[in-house]
Amino acid sequence: MLLTIVFSFLMTFVSAGEEPVIIHNEAPVAAADIHSGSFEEKLETAIEHFYQTRWEQAGEQFDELKKQHPKDPRPYFFESMMPFWEYFFVQQRGELADLFLERSENAVDLSKQRLEEQPNDTTMVLLLSGLHGYRSLVAAGEKKYRVAIQSGITGFNYTRQLLSIDSERPDAQIGRGMYYYMVGTVPREVRWLTNAAGLRGDTEMGFQELKKAAESDNIIRYDAQMILMYLHEKEEEYDKALQYAQKLTDRFEENVIFHYKRGELLEKTGERSKAIESYNAVITRDNPYLGEITELSRKRVEDLQTLGMKN
Repeated sequence: MLLTIVFSFLMTFVSAGEEPVIIHNEAPVAAADIHSGSFEEKLETAIEHFYQTRWEQAGEQFDELKKQHPKDPRPYFFESMMPFWEYFFVQQRGELADLFLERSENAVDLSKQRLEEQPNDTTMVLLLSGLHGYRSLVAAGEKKYRVAIQSGITGFNYTRQLLSIDSERPDAQIGRGMYYYMVGTVPREVRWLTNAAGLRGDTEMGFQELKKAAESDNIIRYDAQMILMYLHEKEEEYDKALQYAQKLTDRFEENVIFHYKRGELLEKTGERSKAIESYNAVITRDNPYLGEITELSRKRVEDLQTLGMKN
């Protein structure tokens, strides 16, 4: 099945044969009324609540922002990330996948409308690239392969637009980094397909681009750090993944997901006592929106304490 998906994805990409759309290296052009100080300040506060996993407060503020400016896709994007984070980092449940796919569809539609109105808005290109990529990931996890392939192809076309930007913008760096990493991880037996399609890149190039974005002063650095935490863990480079988990927990002290991931990585590096501290940080915060992660942390503490007694 994986080979079929890869083949279908690449053949559709090759048959398209179109040149990537050039997005100029300019700041996004936005309507003045939407980007008024009060709206941006409220959005910034809501995003801070989101990153701190204060999701009840974040949800209330995103609802208010949607009423204030219903055509701005950003509140819809962050609202869709709540079930995605829970699905991706905590537990893959069907109802979370369905909620994410439903919410993200609204964000996709609004982002497309904004991009049609403002073709130079690289923020919208990044949102669409990420949204379709996340939709593909979740759909594949739920065995909805048609949605996974369609979203993967569409997301990759937006990523191509990011690749065409000769820019050191952090959003472009994330797009390039994910592209290079994706190409570098294609299995050897189907590597000829990427070569035939003219796709070039490797995992090291991907990590370099993502690291640049993670070290920038742009707020998007936190997304780059999350991606690096995930990819280094996937590559079994637990010490490197732990460095980014530490950065994220230092910045977002209330984020129970980051504390939980730090605990998992500390376990994998053999630091059980510190892992228990991280899990206890989750338990102490007892996030009402993420009760499942609290219970998982309690179970990990019990297991580690039992293991310590045996040793």
